Amino acid sequence: MSLLERLARSVTLLGAMTVSMGLAALPNAAESGQPHPTAAPIVSLEFDDVSGALWKATPGSLARSLDEGLTWIPVVLPVASRGRIASLTISAGRSKTIYVAVIGAGVLHSHDGGRSWLLRNQGLPSLEVVALAAHSTQPRTVYANVAGNGIFRSRDAGATWHLVDRGPAESVIQLVHLSMPNESGTGWLFAATSKGVRRAKDCFCGWQSAGAVRLSFRVVATDAGWPSRVYAAAREGLFISPDGGDHWIRMREPVAAITALASTPSGRLYGAINGKLISSVNRGVTWEYTVR
Repeated sequence: MSLLERLARSVTLLGAMTVSMGLAALPNAAESGQPHPTAAPIVSLEFDDVSGALWKATPGSLARSLDEGLTWIPVVLPVASRGRIASLTISAGRSKTIYVAVIGAGVLHSHDGGRSWLLRNQGLPSLEVVALAAHSTQPRTVYANVAGNGIFRSRDAGATWHLVDRGPAESVIQLVHLSMPNESGTGWLFAATSKGVRRAKDCFCGWQSAGAVRLSFRVVATDAGWPSRVYAAAREGLFISPDGGDHWIRMREPVAAITALASTPSGRLYGAINGKLISSVNRGVTWEYTVR
């Protein structure tokens, strides 16, 4: 077993390990047998732990699955919201609210599993919402990143929005809230940016680098059952931090670039390689590349 494999297994089994690793040459997708997707890229994945539904968004469509992605049920958005879908998030708690960011239309939300939708843009300076993140423990709190304007927060399920922070210096590509405790807030916000992962306490006391990896990250996600575990993906591969972003381990797989990630409380992790769904039963250590 290689050093990298031993480290990855240690992260899964021990949880308390903190490791920093450099970048190593890895085989390409053709050598690994991973899929070469041709479907529309999946830009966002979310798991609803109440209904057991897995949600996915592509730039032009929204769908949910009740059988781990084997089949998908299309979800129709209102005509008034036509535009490019950028982000999808689902609120905490048992009364789920689904939020979708559509560039040019703003924020939509649904309280009934996607059967009906409302536009929720009061207080936003523009409709160029590029990232959304539901608070990990507060059901009615959600964050929106508006291109060029900063991060806005709603504490009433999207009915009204207020500017809370200008955001990190780099453009935010994806945003996620982590329930890891801190002394002055209710958790942390993590942002995927072109110069690494950035993090800030949700009291917004300033942004800092999360670890020393300075890649262009397009995906950042948290673990539903492991509060300090963070996932991030760049073209160079998947990175896992067991300690809230202090240190990162680069995984041997997937080799192809991940475009979206979502975790479940049981430890299953879903990912997307452009338009293809992949999954891991051990929190990202090994992956199944079933084409779905």
